[in-house]
Amino acid sequence: MMQIAEILAPSGLDLLPFGDAAPSKAHERTLASYLLNSHRGAAAVRDILVADIRGFVDLGQARAAADLMVVLRMLLARWPETRRRAPRPLAWDATAPSPCDA
Repeated sequence: MMQIAEILAPSGLDLLPFGDAAPSKAHERTLASYLLNSHRGAAAVRDILVADIRGFVDLGQARAAADLMVVLRMLLARWPETRRRAPRPLAWDATAPSPCDA
C-alpha cells in the first residue's frame, strides 16, 4: 500500500502541517460518520478514510483531503490497532532454481 506522503505528493500537500492541526467539532462529526462503518472493523474504517483522501487528492480538493488527514490522525491516535502493519518480507529461498540458470 502506498504511504500517505506518496498519496499526497501530486497535490503538493505535506504531512507536516497536519501534525499540529487541532481537530474541530467538524472533524469530530466527520470521524463519527466514518465510525458508523465500525461494524466492518477498524481496518475497514481506516481503508475507507484513505480511499476518500485519495479521491479528494485526485479531484484536486486539497482542503477536503487535509481535513480528512486530520480525521485519519484522530482515528489512529484513538484506535492504535487501526495502524497498518507492514507485512514481513518473504524469506529468500536459496534452494529454488534461479531464472538466470535456465
